[in-house]
Amino acid sequence: MEKTVEELEVERIEEERVEEAKFEKRVTSETDKRMTSAMQKRDTEYKEKLAEADRKSKLTADETQKERDKEHEEWETEKATYKLNQNKHELFKKEKYDSRLEKFAFGNNIDEINANAKELMEIVKEVATADVNERMKTNSYTPPKGGNASGEKNPWAKETFNLTEQGKMLKNNPTLATSYMNKK
Repeated sequence: MEKTVEELEVERIEEERVEEAKFEKRVTSETDKRMTSAMQKRDTEYKEKLAEADRKSKLTADETQKERDKEHEEWETEKATYKLNQNKHELFKKEKYDSRLEKFAFGNNIDEINANAKELMEIVKEVATADVNERMKTNSYTPPKGGNASGEKNPWAKETFNLTEQGKMLKNNPTLATSYMNKK
């Protein structure tokens, strides 16, 4: 027996309700898992802080002072490191060194860093020069015949005279145009 439109609509609505209930159950389950995890993490952190506070409360005055001295020493070390890095950054800026190389210049004080940075820059220049020289040997460039080194033709020269090109060149590159006019 065939179902009526109303019966089909009722079934469709019921299926949607079932799907919504399944979706809501999954969302609730996932939310519960995340909430439980977050609560456990917070509880663990709280217990750790409580244990640390309890440990500190049982320390003697001498032990407390030693801990404070240790924390102060760590803070001073961090402060000195920060200041040294700041001075290194200023040095690289002043000497116009590439700031990407800062992380490769080490030292315990600014004088050591400066010496190491200079040595690093010399090495970089040597390597770059060697690379350029090697490329110059293997990739020698031969300029094209009948033009200048860039391959452009002189629109003022007798054999390549062109008014349109002259206008374009005067508009786009007046310095080159002037040099071509003088060469004819």
